[in-house]
Amino acid sequence: MRHVIIGTAGHVDHGKTCLIRGLTGIDTDRLKEEKERGITIELGFAYLDLPGGQRAGIVDVPGHEKFVKKMLAGAGGMDMAMLVIAADEGIKPQTVEHLDILSILGAKAGTVVITKTDLAEEDTLEQVKTDVKELVKGTFLENAPVVPVSVYKGQGLDVLKNTLYRICSSLPEKKETGSFRLPIDRVFTLKGIGTIATGTLLDGMLEKGREAVVYPKESPVKIRGIQVHGAARENAWPGERTAVNIPDKKKEELLRGSVLAPEGSLYPSYMLDVKVSVLRHSKRKIQNGSRLHVYHGTSELLGKLYLMDREELLPGEACYGQLRLEDLTAAKRGDPFVLRFYSPAETIGGGAILDASPQKKKRKDPNVLEAFRIKEKGNKEELLALFLLENRGRSCTLEQIAVKCGLAYADARKAADILCREKCIFPLTDQRYIHREELEVYRKKADAFLEEFHRQHPLKEGMKPEEARSRLGVSDTRTADRILALLKEQGMLQIKDGSVRKNGFQPSAGGEEGAIMEEILRDYREAAYAPLTTALYGEKYSRRKKFRPVFLSLIKKGLLIRLNDQYCIHKEHYENARETLRNMAEKQPFVETAAYRDALGCSRKMAISILEYFDKTGFTKRTEQGRILQKDPL
Repeated sequence: MRHVIIGTAGHVDHGKTCLIRGLTGIDTDRLKEEKERGITIELGFAYLDLPGGQRAGIVDVPGHEKFVKKMLAGAGGMDMAMLVIAADEGIKPQTVEHLDILSILGAKAGTVVITKTDLAEEDTLEQVKTDVKELVKGTFLENAPVVPVSVYKGQGLDVLKNTLYRICSSLPEKKETGSFRLPIDRVFTLKGIGTIATGTLLDGMLEKGREAVVYPKESPVKIRGIQVHGAARENAWPGERTAVNIPDKKKEELLRGSVLAPEGSLYPSYMLDVKVSVLRHSKRKIQNGSRLHVYHGTSELLGKLYLMDREELLPGEACYGQLRLEDLTAAKRGDPFVLRFYSPAETIGGGAILDASPQKKKRKDPNVLEAFRIKEKGNKEELLALFLLENRGRSCTLEQIAVKCGLAYADARKAADILCREKCIFPLTDQRYIHREELEVYRKKADAFLEEFHRQHPLKEGMKPEEARSRLGVSDTRTADRILALLKEQGMLQIKDGSVRKNGFQPSAGGEEGAIMEEILRDYREAAYAPLTTALYGEKYSRRKKFRPVFLSLIKKGLLIRLNDQYCIHKEHYENARETLRNMAEKQPFVETAAYRDALGCSRKMAISILEYFDKTGFTKRTEQGRILQKDPL
């Protein structure tokens, strides 16, 4: 079943409230002040049973110019509108302004209702019809039915009901998928029940017992009860006037303009990227940086509008802009908004939200203008790629990206897969991605700090991974490692033997390091199997600052073999020691320590050091009789 909200619009005292009472039997003026003054001050609500058995919600809005902001709070959830014009007065200022507001908010269907026909002569009524035809030209009501009624005489009400039924039946079904969203337009308390918040459910299905968040303050609540048109329900559907019971919150904590939605489904922001236009018949223009009233959903905000490509926006023109607000708001991509001048307060234009949580934008930048174009007209892949580019370093999950881009999660996943195949983006995890331009930034950064490291430490194989992660400036270790891995996959660097280095780099020595290296190798080559202990050899070169890194690099390169904490020997002598033991093992079942010592012509202590190193590396195995070769010696 279609769930439809019918809204009224029109000048004060043109009979909107009487019309609703005539259609439904419900008086939407509930306040004492409204009864005394005879005008609607607050939003009023009713329901109408249509001929097909469908029940439509009705929102009655104030018509007085002082209460336009309250009219705006009720207009956002309308599916169709009744523009009400009194036959005896005709078109008035708020008639025009309300029609403008409905057009800006994207109304697609409605009817014009000419009321108080019993107070007008036939020629006056015909003139009003002619004026109406001119008024609605070029608007969503251009081809809408015009229904004359007299509530006082009961004339035309059945025709109007049938007209409303036909229009409601032609409206598309609302999607019940996605997260629910309930902009709050009224809050009150009931004794013994607690706080009640009402609104028109825009998206998704709302269930009794659900946990939710009140945006933009992001205050958690629980839905204890739901009513639709006064009847208790287990759930509410998009397009229904909905009342929810939130007993754990005070009335003052749930203000008009707040939004009830699941946690993580909205992202409050002080800025909005928008497509904005000025009404064609407006006598005013918008200057860059103008302070304006911004109406979105049921909220009224103040903010400045910065025009992206010009200094002023003239009547009938449209452009991209960024709204920088004085208070937080919680919106979604595609939401409409209305702009009114700060002073005097009159409607001047409005538009649609392209990005509900953007970064601050630079004006008159071609790249920025192209980004706005993508946000307005781009496909899913373009939107996702642009988001990653504009939000680099934020590490948003795909689920968060989908919400912020206004995409279904399945569509976002499909778009991400396509972009990965095209190598426009790269996966960091199953849920996180990086744009190729951001990866290029990290490549340049890594190239710079590795170049510096290799220059300062030419003998080292490379930088330790933990230092490389730190130098990238990525706080999350897993993300940093994945970025390094991606740079390796792209051939931008090497990760080998626990070190990170530039692609193609080979440790080498020159200058003082080269001289020290040659000296050390010469010393150990000449010392053969009678070298100084490592400690004593280090003392010999203690005044040379570069001795230790050169010495350690020779061990890492395998040019010196560290037998134990005491001794190192030259690689050539080590290979000779291995070959000597192999030859002895082939001629006798066991190689004794003394015999091996004599074969090498070294001290017993050195022979034992070498043999124990062979045992440790798996070349030999010690037995009670002596050493034997392992079956598969390395």
